[in-house]
Amino acid sequence: MESDKTNNCLSLAEAQVSGRLEEFIVQEEARGVGPADRQELDEALSRLITAGKSGDRTSRSASSDGLSGTKTR
Repeated sequence: MESDKTNNCLSLAEAQVSGRLEEFIVQEEARGVGPADRQELDEALSRLITAGKSGDRTSRSASSDGLSGTKTR
């Protein structure tokens, strides 16, 4: 997530790294973004994390030579 340089928006990632979370909150509230519903957020994150984990399983599947794709020197 990069900030939009055309209107000087601060991204959440930038706010976290730079210690400017309060500035980010004020910015987003001014844009009309309200607080997230905790239960909805937890459920969405749970679905996202579960989907990500199931996707990781196939990325380590053995190749045609039976190796997992990791190289050793």
